[in-house]
Formats: sequence, structure tokens, C-alpha cells
Amino acid sequence: MSPMRAEPVFETGVERSMVMMKHLVCSLSLLALLSGCSEEESNSTDTGTADTGTPAATEITVSSDVTADTTWASGSIVTLSMLIVVTNNATLTIEPGVIVKGDNGSALVISRGAKLNAAGTAASPIVFTSSKPEGSRASGDWGGVVLLGSATLNLAGGEGNIEGMPAGPASLYGGTDDASSCGTLKYARIEFAGYVFGTDNELNGLTVGGCGSATELDFIQSHLGKDDGVEFFGGTASIKHLLITQAADDSLDYDQGWRGNVQFLAIQQSASVGDKAIEGDNLKDVVDSTPRSRPTIFNASFVGSGANAEQGGLHIRRGAGLILKNSIVANFQAGAIDLDGATVTALVGDSTLDFSNIDFFGNGADQFPADDNDADFDEALYFGNAGKGFVTVDPQFASTSLTAPDFAAGNTAVQSGGATPPAGFDATATYHGAFAPTGAAWTAGWTSYPAN
Repeated sequence: MSPMRAEPVFETGVERSMVMMKHLVCSLSLLALLSGCSEEESNSTDTGTADTGTPAATEITVSSDVTADTTWASGSIVTLSMLIVVTNNATLTIEPGVIVKGDNGSALVISRGAKLNAAGTAASPIVFTSSKPEGSRASGDWGGVVLLGSATLNLAGGEGNIEGMPAGPASLYGGTDDASSCGTLKYARIEFAGYVFGTDNELNGLTVGGCGSATELDFIQSHLGKDDGVEFFGGTASIKHLLITQAADDSLDYDQGWRGNVQFLAIQQSASVGDKAIEGDNLKDVVDSTPRSRPTIFNASFVGSGANAEQGGLHIRRGAGLILKNSIVANFQAGAIDLDGATVTALVGDSTLDFSNIDFFGNGADQFPADDNDADFDEALYFGNAGKGFVTVDPQFASTSLTAPDFAAGNTAVQSGGATPPAGFDATATYHGAFAPTGAAWTAGWTSYPAN
């Protein structure tokens, strides 16, 4: 943990002016100096001691929206007492090592026009977690992180109010700028989130609504989320090095015209909770709306529990597209992939829906469900085409433990021979799955798998 900075934890322009005035008063008045003239006036508490040699942690409670540029400094423990919205085009900076705790019913929302600058490091990740004591935490304790932007969607009118929040200006997302940015979230863990506000009205671990391609999302873990681990609502934001563990519903969900890129995606479900590894939609009520949902995913490891008959791998429906290559789908007892509906299967083979170089293993008695929901499209025949690089071998993961997983594939049959990723991706990753067969895993040092 980095030493606590001397300047105020919440660094607004007004507060900086106050600090300068206080320094002037202190320099002119011995009485003021003796009375302890302070740089900080906030609802913060110093939890350190002077003689331990350990940097003091500053505890802060946030109980109102962020309306001006603000920094939560390294060494801070920030508790959100309610749903906190960063608004008024402000930028919230969260420095490496900060711990953000959410009370019941709280969430951190970056509204449209505002930005998040949260760049942790492997040694000092930013942790978003429950405010309950360790040992008492559970999925759904708080609402998670919400990023809202101004990129295009396929909703009527081009914008909407994000689910899980009251309708109003603070919850609006969508626009016309596909190159826009919601900011940066990097080396961050989001734990015990996914607060349920009502029926079909909940937040996820990470909710991304209408964010543009300049948004930077990299090295993120969503752990034990109550609803989906991560959900994208439209936009063009991409994400790399994404780990989703033990989500209660779908691990990765997308709809409303999301067209981002994903590389190095690892998903693990537990036997007790979890629905699909991916649930992909275009738009529920108007399935051929444009822009059409069509993420491009390279190097994914989808790992089911192997012990839950209801868990499936990928469910692509309602007119959604998907490009998926160089991946592993393993241990889903309800099947590996379900292409659901004629509006989906009609897209197979073009630039909207295509699969290649995938290892399918251990996905129940019927890896490709024969349910008549696909206009007689033969999934088993399509995914059995060896010419597209489909294989069915045990990837030989190093460990599928829920507390210390290691998804490096030990089988040499999947350690090479994949497709070459295109521009914008790491072109050297021609192996199957999210992890290179040699070298340190990209999850090392900053991820965690607490049960409570």
C-alpha cells in the first residue's frame, strides 16, 4: 500500500483553495499553529497509529453525489452509503490500492458525460466490495459499478434508462458517439455486487451502458455477483483480461447492439449458482434492430461446474451475433452452445455469427442441444466440422478449484494451431483459451476468490 498523500482525499478545486488559505493562516499565526491547523476537513477517520510504521488508512463515507473532479487517494477506504452518481461531467479518480465498500442499496454510477479514472496495478488493485465484515459478505450486498456513455444503441430513440436505477437524467445512456469514452477501469476487483431492486430490475457486478471505443477496460474480476457478472448494453467498448467467477445468473450478458472486442476472457461457474456463461441478445422486442449486437471474442475459457444439469455454455438468441475463436467450452451439463431462433441461425457463416478453433469438452450427454428452437439448424453438424478447427479433447486445466483456479491448458492439442487474431488483438495468441500454455497467468497477484 502506498503512503498516504498529504493533500485532501477528496480533491475538488474549492478544497484546494481552502487548503492554500489555511497554509497562509498557519504561517502567520502561532496560535493557529499550536491549535493544529489542518489540511483536511472531511468526514474521514485516520485508522493508523504514529508508532507502527504502517501507512495510515483513511476511512471516508460518501453520502452524496460527486459533482466536481474528485480523487480518492491511495491509502483510503471509501464507504458508499447510498447510490452515488458521478455527474456534471466530473471525473472521479481512484488511485491504486483504494478499497471501495458498498452498503446495502448502494452503487457507484458514472453518468453520461462523466468519467471514471480508476487504474490500479497488479501489486495494488482497486477493490470494490461489500461493507459487511469478512465472513458475513454475500452476493447482492450492494449494486456494483455502472458506466454510462454516449455511444450508439439499437433502442428506439437511441437512448434509454439503465436497469436497476430510477428513470431520470442520471440513468440515461446512449447517443451518437461510438468513439467516446466512459474512462478507465484497470486492475480492479468487484465483489459481492448485483443488488436486486425489484423483479427484473437489478444491477450487475459491472454494468456498461453505451460506452464508446475509447473506454479502457482491462484486468477486471467480477466475483460472486448476484445477477450477471458483467453486462454490456449497446455501445462499442472493448475489454481485455476479464475474469468472471461464480456469478449467480449469466457470467457475461450483452444486448442492445453491443459491438466491442474481447480478448483473454475466463469464466468459471460454481455448482450451486449460475445460468449461462454467455447470454447474447440483440433486442428482445425487435430482434433485427440495428446496430446489431456482435461482439468479437478471442481466447476465452468457459468453465462450468460439471455438476449442475441446468448450466449451459453459450446461449445466443433474439437476433444476436457473435464471433468466437481460439476458445475452450468445458463442463456445462446443459450443453456447450445453443443457437436459438431463425433470426440467429440465418446469420451463421457471415461476418455477424461465426465460430472456429474451439475445443468442446465434457458438456453433458448432448453438447449441442437438439431442441427445436433453431429452424432445424443442425448445431451438431456445424460444430462437428473439423475443417473449422473444432476439437473435442480434454483441455487438462491445471485446476478448477473455486478458491485457487488455474485454467492453463495442459493438453498440447490446444496449445497452438488456432486462428491469428486480427488487428486490435494480441496476434501472438494462437492457442485455445484465455491463458498462454507457459509463463505466469495474467490473473496472478491481483485476483481473489473469497467465499464471504
